[in-house]
Amino acid sequence: MNAPLSRRPGLRLAGIAALAMVLGATGLTVTEPPRAAASPIAPGTVLRVSVPGAIGGKTVIGNVAVDGVTEPGFVTAYGCDDGLPFSPDGKVGRADLNYDGRLSPVWSNRLIVEADDDGEVCFYTFAQAELIVDVSAVSFDTGITSFSNRRTDTRWGGGPVVHGGVLRVSVPEAVGGKTVIGNLAVDRATEPGFVTAYGCDRGLPFHTDGEVRRADLNYDGGVSGTWSNRLVVQADADGDVCFYTWASVEMIVDINGAFDTGITSFANRRTDTRWGETPIRRGGVLRVSVPEAARGKTVFGNLAVDRATEPGFVTAFGCDDGLPVNAAGKVDRSDLNYDGLIAPVWSNRLVVQADDDGDICLYTLASVDMIVDINGVAGRAAIQAFPNRRTDTRDGSQPPTHDLPVDAHGVPQWPIYETLPPFDGVAALTGEPAPAAITNRPILAVKVDNYRRARPPLGLESADAVIETNVEGITRFIALFHTELPPQLGPIRSARTADLDLLAAMNRPIFGYSGANPGVTAWVESAATSGVLVDFSAQRRPCYSRDPARPGPHNLLLDPACVALADEAAGPARPLWRTDAAWVVPLAVTATPDTSFSVPMDGVNVAWVWDRTTATYLRQQDRAPHVAASGVQIAAHNVVVISSTHVPSPVDARSPNAITVGSGDAVVHRDGLAIPATWTRATPYDEFTFVTATGVDIPLDTGTTFIELTRDR
Repeated sequence: MNAPLSRRPGLRLAGIAALAMVLGATGLTVTEPPRAAASPIAPGTVLRVSVPGAIGGKTVIGNVAVDGVTEPGFVTAYGCDDGLPFSPDGKVGRADLNYDGRLSPVWSNRLIVEADDDGEVCFYTFAQAELIVDVSAVSFDTGITSFSNRRTDTRWGGGPVVHGGVLRVSVPEAVGGKTVIGNLAVDRATEPGFVTAYGCDRGLPFHTDGEVRRADLNYDGGVSGTWSNRLVVQADADGDVCFYTWASVEMIVDINGAFDTGITSFANRRTDTRWGETPIRRGGVLRVSVPEAARGKTVFGNLAVDRATEPGFVTAFGCDDGLPVNAAGKVDRSDLNYDGLIAPVWSNRLVVQADDDGDICLYTLASVDMIVDINGVAGRAAIQAFPNRRTDTRDGSQPPTHDLPVDAHGVPQWPIYETLPPFDGVAALTGEPAPAAITNRPILAVKVDNYRRARPPLGLESADAVIETNVEGITRFIALFHTELPPQLGPIRSARTADLDLLAAMNRPIFGYSGANPGVTAWVESAATSGVLVDFSAQRRPCYSRDPARPGPHNLLLDPACVALADEAAGPARPLWRTDAAWVVPLAVTATPDTSFSVPMDGVNVAWVWDRTTATYLRQQDRAPHVAASGVQIAAHNVVVISSTHVPSPVDARSPNAITVGSGDAVVHRDGLAIPATWTRATPYDEFTFVTATGVDIPLDTGTTFIELTRDR
């Protein structure tokens, strides 16, 4: 067994967690409304941060730090509309970061918090502080289940956990060996020591030499009686987590989430530069390979430094992705802050996206030894990572909005788009299992004619998803192909300005269309130049042909196999909505049987009929079955009717432009039921979310989906 921290015999434990003097045990309440960032956050007030990717109550992952603090205090993060969490005695019931300005002005901790339905997270501070919030990922709804905080606090009775003792905490949501998320703290420590968390039935993790091989929290009662760190630990099959302490302490364990799927835990692997000859020098980088994280999965573990002699920070990043810097060329994220003038050892929970090779790099501002413990990875079905977005009250910075600047001609100027990695093991549009050969494919988005003389369509029945939009007195389809490519597609028609807000969410799709007027062409070219899409217009691309048996201009066809051979830098498909085949309508949610229903689209009579035999909705058009040229009737497992405000197109007032960023009424049709909902998309890059009036998230069924963009009447 290792000696405690202050004896430092090679320090075989992870480093110190964030120092703390206050654990949210005060009764201070919010005295001012949430405020915009531009100055220090006053005591008892709140900073509100919007995370568009977390709309629908997803879990936000990042880092929270304070600067300029002069006294003890804490920060609590929570979904804004959910309210500041209180314990039964009326005191703030959770702390996500503890700080003590008497020891250091800068403190940080890993951020894992559930946003509210609008994707907003609030940060309450006990004392005045500058807040720095880095947001770098959100969980998919199938990744993390968040719930009201549950605290186990030995200070409430039973006495401290004695030297070498174990505290057992049961987490029913983690039954089956799921990974638990929360915060771990100790109070009334009087000597150095550590806490190790583990699934109880798995036993305390030991090295082959008999020493405990991992620490989830280090403390030193000679410096402070209270210490904390973020908790991420795999429970045993019964959902139990045990906490072993080296020295006698009171323990405070907050549990507020569990991973449902997508995370793989394994025996801890440590990289420790203290075992070598030299530390990582100032400005140096340590590379750690995590084979399980290949293809850009998210790595979980603990990060610590030892032998720090001055203030600094460590930034973790996927090696091939490069050190994250801002426009001024400065590193714009820290995963661990340290101050060697106070203590040589510091630590924080590690959550970072690896590069495609599974490598993570760790940059340090000052010379330190690094100790990196890796014990889990999360697939992309659980976590969606993105470039860091910083909110910093020291300079008033806020995350960017979806509003785009325009040039002198009114053409939107999209920011440079960097593609996201493929969805892991699942077809992005259908939600069904799929091999890498499919998940790596881009979406082929094609404008398909629905004018009377253009019928029947070719290949529409093979689409994974179809979005029907109103044009000038009729409708057109944006047909999305990913898992299957038909021999021919068509008839192909022209693009519209409304297409771009939909295409932006598809991770640089290949956009096939016949052409467009000069105004729309400029919009498409701008999006293509910024990497939002691949412009595959018939005006300048091969793979198109005319069918002489059909009347022009409704006879332009596209060869998908030819498109697939084109050397294009399209991105792998990403989901446009969440799917869950096992989902059932909760009893409290209103749902009615929908054996048939009509949809009010422009210039065409649209109806759908539920077919129990195939468990699909069959499409009817102008009072007849809507049949493709192959003789197959158009069908879908999901039909979502989205009510959208329609405005004149900025480039042609005759053309309706459906607004698909924002929110509105919707009806989700799945499993033979109609479920009223509200649809939401915060930015053009985001997927659709569908939520009931009571806040219940509605996933779509796996399989094909048909979106009907109706006018908001």
